[in-house]
Amino acid sequence: ISDVKIDSSYAWQRMRESEFGDEYIFAKVPAPQTGELVVRVSFRATRRGIAFQNIGSVTPSKSELERALRADRMVTLSPRVRKLADEITARKTTTTEQAQAIYQYVMTTMKYDKTIPGWGNGDTERACDIKAGNCTDFHSLFMSLARAKSIPTRFIIGFPLPKTAEGKIPGYHCWAEFYAAGKGWISVDASDASKSSDPSVRAFLFGNLGADRVEFTRGRDLVLTPSTSDPLNIFIYPRAEASGKVVGTPSVSLDVHDVSAGSTVAAASSR
Repeated sequence: ISDVKIDSSYAWQRMRESEFGDEYIFAKVPAPQTGELVVRVSFRATRRGIAFQNIGSVTPSKSELERALRADRMVTLSPRVRKLADEITARKTTTTEQAQAIYQYVMTTMKYDKTIPGWGNGDTERACDIKAGNCTDFHSLFMSLARAKSIPTRFIIGFPLPKTAEGKIPGYHCWAEFYAAGKGWISVDASDASKSSDPSVRAFLFGNLGADRVEFTRGRDLVLTPSTSDPLNIFIYPRAEASGKVVGTPSVSLDVHDVSAGSTVAAASSR
C-alpha cells in the first residue's frame, strides 16, 4: 500500500489498534453539526497472489499464538464445537491435514445464503445450527473448529476487486489463516470455494489466494481508541459514536481503478 491520501471535513488522527495493529482514522467533530461529515481515503495497492508452496516460514510471538487460539465472543469453543472438531479430524495427524479436513467440512456443509436472518455476524453457534451464512460465518466456523484442535487461526477482512479494470465494490469479503509450524500462516477461503463446482478451484483456495482482493483489517473483538463502547466484532466499515454510543450507520462508497499492471488505486468515501 502506498500513496495514501486522506481528505476530511474535520481534523483527523491516524491511529493503530493495540492488539492486532490495524490502522484507522479517528476524526472528531467538536460540536453537533448539521449536514454531512465526509472522509475520503485513496491509496495505491500493488497486489500479489499467495501460493502455498511459496509461503515463508515465520515464528509468531508466544502472545500472538496464544491470541490466535483464544475464543472470541462469536468465535466460540463450546463442547459441541470441540466434539465436532474431533469427529472431522479423526485419523488426521498433522496440523495441515487437520486444517484441510476442517476446510473441506466447512466448504461442503455450509451454504452461502444471505436470506436467513442473523447472517454476517460470524457466530459459530449459529453456523452450527443453521449451516448457512456469508464469508464471515464460514470462517468463524473454520476458526472455532481449528482452534478446538489447538491450531492457531486469525481472521482477515477486506474487499474483493471487480474483474473489470475499474468499478464499484459492492461489499466486503473475508477469509482466514491458520498457522503450521515450519510453514507459516496459511490462507483459506472456504466461502469462495463453496461457490465453485470446480475441484481445482476448491483445492486452490486451501493455501492459495488470487490477487483479487485487498486486505483492510485483521482480528475479532477489536478495541478502538478513543472509544467507550463494546469491542468491534469485525472492523471493515466506518463507525460513528456520540457520548460513548453508536449513532447511525455511515454510508460508504468504494471505487477501484486499475492504473497499471499489478497496481490498483482504490478510493473509499464515507458519510
